Amino acid sequence: MKKESSTVKYYRSAYAILAFVFLICIVVQVYLAGMALFGDSELWKYHRSFVPLFGSISLILFILGIVGKLNRSMIWGSLGLFALISLQYITALHIAGALHPVLALALFWGSLALVRSSYPFLMKKK
Repeated sequence: MKKESSTVKYYRSAYAILAFVFLICIVVQVYLAGMALFGDSELWKYHRSFVPLFGSISLILFILGIVGKLNRSMIWGSLGLFALISLQYITALHIAGALHPVLALALFWGSLALVRSSYPFLMKKK
C-alpha cells in the first residue's frame, strides 16, 4: 500500500474545508435572496455583492483536487460548480432568469456532494 505524503494530506484537508466553506456560502447566498424577495428589496445589493467573494473557491477546489490527487469526480465536480456559478451570472440578467433558482439548487447539491466525498479526509488519524 502506497503511503500518502504529508503535502497531499494537507491539500486534501484544505479541499475538504474549502468545500464546506463553499457549501455554507451557497446557503448564505440563497438566504440573502430570500431576504430580498420576501423582505426588503433593498437587500438585493447584498445578494449581488456576496457571490464575488466566494465564486473563485470552486477554481481553488479544482486546483487542490489535482495537486491532492483526488478522484476524477471530485476534480471535475469542482470545475462543474464553477460552470454553474458562471451560468448564474447569465441567468440573472436574461430571459432565462427562471433557471436561476434551479441552478442554485444544483449548486447546493453539487457542493454538498463534494463535502460528503471529502469529509473522510478530515477524519483520518495518521
